[in-house]
Amino acid sequence: MTRRNIDALKQKFREGHHAEAIAECEALCRQDPAHPETKRLCAMMHALVGNYGRALELLHQVRDPHQENADVLFNIGLCERELKNFQGAQQYFRIYTGKFPGHPDGWASLAECKFQLGEFDEGIALADHAIKLDSSSLAAWTVRGNCQKSLAQFEDALASYQRANQIQPTVESHFNAGLILVEINKPSQAIDSFTQAIELAPDLASLKVNRGDSFHGLGKIQEAVADYKAALALAPTDAETLKKATLCLLESGQGSQAIELCRDILKVHPDNLTAKLGAEWILSQLVPIWHVPMMNEPERNKAYYDGLASVVTPEKIVFEIGTGSGLVAMMAAKLGAKKVFTCEAVGLVADTAGKIIKRNNYQDQITVLAKPSQAVQLGQDLPVRADILVHEIFSSELLGEHVLPAIEDAKARLLEPDGKVLPSSASIMVALVSGDDLGRNLYVDEAFGFDLRDFNAIHPKKRPLYREDLAPVLMSDDIEAFRFDFSRESTFPAERKVLEITTSKGGLCYGVIQWIRVELGNDARFENHPSRPRPVSNWQHTIYGFDEPIRLEQGSVVSITAMHDRSRPWFELAPGWRPPGA
Repeated sequence: MTRRNIDALKQKFREGHHAEAIAECEALCRQDPAHPETKRLCAMMHALVGNYGRALELLHQVRDPHQENADVLFNIGLCERELKNFQGAQQYFRIYTGKFPGHPDGWASLAECKFQLGEFDEGIALADHAIKLDSSSLAAWTVRGNCQKSLAQFEDALASYQRANQIQPTVESHFNAGLILVEINKPSQAIDSFTQAIELAPDLASLKVNRGDSFHGLGKIQEAVADYKAALALAPTDAETLKKATLCLLESGQGSQAIELCRDILKVHPDNLTAKLGAEWILSQLVPIWHVPMMNEPERNKAYYDGLASVVTPEKIVFEIGTGSGLVAMMAAKLGAKKVFTCEAVGLVADTAGKIIKRNNYQDQITVLAKPSQAVQLGQDLPVRADILVHEIFSSELLGEHVLPAIEDAKARLLEPDGKVLPSSASIMVALVSGDDLGRNLYVDEAFGFDLRDFNAIHPKKRPLYREDLAPVLMSDDIEAFRFDFSRESTFPAERKVLEITTSKGGLCYGVIQWIRVELGNDARFENHPSRPRPVSNWQHTIYGFDEPIRLEQGSVVSITAMHDRSRPWFELAPGWRPPGA
């Protein structure tokens, strides 16, 4: 084979005609199997396109153990390493360093094998030997840093990577330096290191993900989101990055954009389950499932309508906290309010309410403010103080939607001093509770002949009661545990008290059942009393269970500690109380 033929094959390969060049070279190898230069060329081309197995075969064919060729021996080691046969690679690099001890690349490659085999101390020693031979060995400084990083010698590893980057900046060294800077809690420097890696490899998604993580750790949510989005553009099926992006957007109040991000991915990858489930999960966080049953609860709707009817007149301005679907705002508008301003913290919900209000032709009478009530500015969002404050941000426990601070703020800033508040008051109601069906959902005793009572100790004591078919039996009169008079009071501090509850009937008591009562004035009231099952409801009952069921006689007095911290209530047996006869 002539030098011209070899040069022509190399040129063809350099021009990108890889398959054609390799096929011609293979043919020449078959024609002249004793020609080592052709086989070495063919091996090189196979290795460059990732065909390491074939490259290895050809290299072994031209290797002469009695008269080692440095390039052939070194490349055999490289192919073994690329095939993840690190023990085999180590064997050939040992031969190489024995035959050519003055070549630093051999020692650095042997150090790389030690790193891959988890022998980090030996890897450092071999890298140091390579550096003694050539202090500018990029491979030696890089593998030295890798071994030191694996041994948690972070400062030393960082110095090795920095030295490697002085020799020649690489993605690997900048990236690993960034990881170390994250580890030693230097996120700003880590971002700089990741940025330098990104400049070298802008299409590598993992670099943007790691920089995004560092931005997120610094609270720079918008920058983190931008990196996660850029990474998803490169790797749209990366489930973990999609989760990070959507959580960041949700955290920054951009839930609608998080949903759009999932839906954009679904346009290209319609079977992406992470995007499907992600969009649904985000919706569940933004729009809890109780919204629809609340809208469809006629008793509640009538109570709000009747309450509004008793105070709304044509000259009144109404301010509502918690727009939801816009239903209550439209009630006020229908009753003739001069103007209704309603605020909603969740942008997606506010936008949807605006569409509903427009569909029902109340857009000129109702203004939707897409912000929480505490962010509403008098004279800017709300032109003047309102005459009526209406709210429906109660949770099933009454307090969970931060209703108390919202009302305190709105009364102080946004409502006329003699303005009306609807609901005018609300109460947390409780009673002792029993019932066989209920009990089987709260406690376990024996099952299939086995004593399972120890499981009760790890079962939560506070449990929402979503089912209406468990027939709770009230063992006491209704007790008003806490009352909040929104009309007369302006502040609502935390409370703690002991309730002495007398049983109206005997039986096995499982704990306390809690519900809410809402007063809307003019005899308008809503109460989700547990003795009245409802086909549709949004406010549920809550059970506060005892450690174990207690047998009580009629007329027994049970001491219950009741408390709330302005956002959550709690009920439990008072310390020291014992059942009668215990």
